[in-house]
Amino acid sequence: MKLMVFTLLFLALQVSLASAGEAPAALRDPAQKRGATCRAQNSGTDTRGGEILVAQSSAPALDGARNNPDSSGNQRGEPTQTVKVSDLPPLSITKDWSDRSYWLFTFFLAAIGGLQVFLLWGNLRAIERQAIQMERQTGILEKTVALAEKSAETARQNLEMLVSRERGHLHVQIMPLEWPLQPGSPKLNYRVTHSGATEAYITSSCARAEITDSPEPGDDAHWWPAMSIPQIITPNDKVTEAHVQDIFPRPTLEQADIEAIDAGKKFIHFRGFIRYHDVFGTERSTRFRRVWEVSKVRNPDGTRSARWSKRGGPKDNSET
Repeated sequence: MKLMVFTLLFLALQVSLASAGEAPAALRDPAQKRGATCRAQNSGTDTRGGEILVAQSSAPALDGARNNPDSSGNQRGEPTQTVKVSDLPPLSITKDWSDRSYWLFTFFLAAIGGLQVFLLWGNLRAIERQAIQMERQTGILEKTVALAEKSAETARQNLEMLVSRERGHLHVQIMPLEWPLQPGSPKLNYRVTHSGATEAYITSSCARAEITDSPEPGDDAHWWPAMSIPQIITPNDKVTEAHVQDIFPRPTLEQADIEAIDAGKKFIHFRGFIRYHDVFGTERSTRFRRVWEVSKVRNPDGTRSARWSKRGGPKDNSET
């Protein structure tokens, strides 16, 4: 497009220069004008087409030249004449088709430039409108995404509430010991309580009692024996009672062990877990860890009160 415009401009310039380079016929040959003036000297003045010429003869100079010829027979000088032009002849410049075509082509180029400016302005306005629409659509999309996320979070919370209400929950409750203890084989009783509207499917369980010299239990990885509970606990089985008969590392307690527990030198630990699945296929677990603590204050009858206290971290006493 640019190459075509430059070509057209170059052609228009060549046409303009060609039309301007043609001079009028009256001004082409100054020598002819001078000859016409000289021819009019003998007649005095001559008027042609509005031009007035005044001729002056120099006869004395001619006479002097005749009286003093040179040796070769030629005259020494030429006669001088003075011509006075009182008015210039009128010039007429006519415009042909090339001038009109130049102006027409210039007008055509100006019209094309104006049309291009108008089209570019229209494109700019269209781009601005599209940008505004995209900004609005972006805002609407962001609001839609935020609403969708909020709706998804609400749906997730409602689903969790439904699952939590319907699934089975298992809790472990440790029953107090018959204090003071008697020598022999103690029995540690506990209860597994079921809450919820659906079954709980047991995969593994353990309950272990041991006696140590520290109030904090160790990290022994051996767990035995398994709890005496059914493999499937239904909503009808609200409470399941079971017990542990032996205290590790010996099956029975001696009087010396009981006196050491009463004096706060030895401690009975009871820990365990239950792993199960709910009806929705999610794996759950219940863990517990307790220690039998004896009060340092004696009762009026000389005995001490005691109770089960939690030990360990949050993972050791949790329900999922």
